[in-house]
Formats: sequence, structure tokens, C-alpha cells
Amino acid sequence: MSTIERALNRKKAEQPASSTGTDTPIGTMDNTGHYANFEPSGPRLFIDLPRLRQASMLPPTSISDRLGNEYRRIKRPLVNNATGRGVMKVPDGNLIMLTSAVQGEGKTFTALNLAMSIARDPDFSVTLVDGDTARHTVSSLLGIADAPGLLNLLADESLEPGSLVRPTNIDSLSVLAAGAHHELSEELLSSSRMASLVAQLGGNTPNHIVLFDAPPVLAAPEAVTLSHYMGQIGMIVKASSTLQHEVTMALEQLDQTKAINMILNQSIDGPGGDHYGGYYGYGYGEER
Repeated sequence: MSTIERALNRKKAEQPASSTGTDTPIGTMDNTGHYANFEPSGPRLFIDLPRLRQASMLPPTSISDRLGNEYRRIKRPLVNNATGRGVMKVPDGNLIMLTSAVQGEGKTFTALNLAMSIARDPDFSVTLVDGDTARHTVSSLLGIADAPGLLNLLADESLEPGSLVRPTNIDSLSVLAAGAHHELSEELLSSSRMASLVAQLGGNTPNHIVLFDAPPVLAAPEAVTLSHYMGQIGMIVKASSTLQHEVTMALEQLDQTKAINMILNQSIDGPGGDHYGGYYGYGYGEER
């Protein structure tokens, strides 16, 4: 067993048992495909899929089907944890953060492809939040790097969340940009306003997933701050690249009460054998 596996198993043992959540009501969809407790009303965003593929943020068409299956493997335990479907329900399980130990692990690639995979599921909708408030990578890729977003909502209490969450040309997928740079970004993310915003975005609707693309844990304090609001955390690890002690250090900084899964990126030995991704989870999403 590797050092990384031991660290994850130790965290699993430290986590309290989750409630089944079988009495939690399932949200109802409105006619836009989003859930009625939160309606994105910002300017509609056109996601240019060919441009994303050209930027290597979507897989080549030659392996798109295979990668689609890999993301189904990643998605299924996460959404099951959120709803309690066949598994123990994870509290706030529809609030999911993707992070990594260091830069260059494929975190944003994973966030974009996972969000699209969730949006294709008829039982779910998803809001992709650019939580990397220093780099704005998701926002830049989608052409909204200068658009108001998360930090604007935190700095200006007069703004309604829905006014800056943008519906897209992909059914059931909406996006919240990182927003204007702010010198107090970490303080804003740790504020009571952020707690209120997360509650509004996630609500009590497990079928609406809020997916945060967060900065690397060892690169920015905002990742640890964001983790406290989440029910689930995905740690992206680049195969044959990330140092074990870096992953272990990152895991030790994260909230130990959360459901943490590992996503192995660029593995030729992963479950599907493709170059882009594989899923390795420890203790979550297992059927009862």
C-alpha cells in the first residue's frame, strides 16, 4: 500500500459515519432543466466545444467515447453520495470541490469534463464555479475572465447570486466566473457571506451539483478555505508525476470530515487504460 493510500485510508477512518438521508426531498426541475430552488439568470454563455478541444481541454474525438465512460465512472459515486442513491448519503454531498496538490495536474480539464458529464445526466443539473480566484483558468477558457462572478458576489451584498450565474448552451449546465480580482480574496472566501452564498447555490437540492474548480492546496490558502464548505473533495493526481509527499501534505491540510476521493489523471494503467484519466476512490460510493 502506497503512502498516498495510507493517508486516504487514515482520513476515511477518522470521518464520522454519514446519515442515509433517505428523508431528504428531491428537488423538482423547472422547464429549463435546472432545479427550481436556484435559477441562473446571468447573460447566456456559449461554450465553444471545438475551441476547448483545440485547447486540449476536451479529448480528441478518437477517444471521446472512451473518456466519456471514464467520467461516468468518476461521476456516478459522486452523485450517488449526493443523493444517497444506493449508498450512505454524504452531508452537503452536492457541494463538490476539485483540487490538486500542485499546479499542472489536470484539475481544470477534469472539472470541465466532469461538469459536462453531470449535465448530460437527466436527473441532475450542475453549476461549475471558478474557485481559482487568482488564476481564473476556467473563466479564461470559457471567455469570461473579465466577467463579474464569485468575488463580486462576496464583495457586494446587493448582488443576487442568480444574476451572475450564467446559463449555457449545454442543457443543465451553468457557470459562475471567478470575478474581479480582489486583494482580500481569501478573507472573502472565509466570510459569512460565502457561507450564505454556498447555501443558496446548493440549497437543499441534492440533484443540483455545485462543482468548484479550486486552486492547488499547496499553492494557495483558498483551497483549504473552500474545502470547509464542501461535502465532497476530489484530489487530482497526475500519474507518474506528482510526488507522494506532496499529495500526503495536501491531504493532511484538508478538512478531515469530508468525503475525499482520488482521481488519477493521465494514467495508462487506469480502469479504462486511456491516456487521460482513471478513478480511484477509497471508501465512498460503495453500494450497501
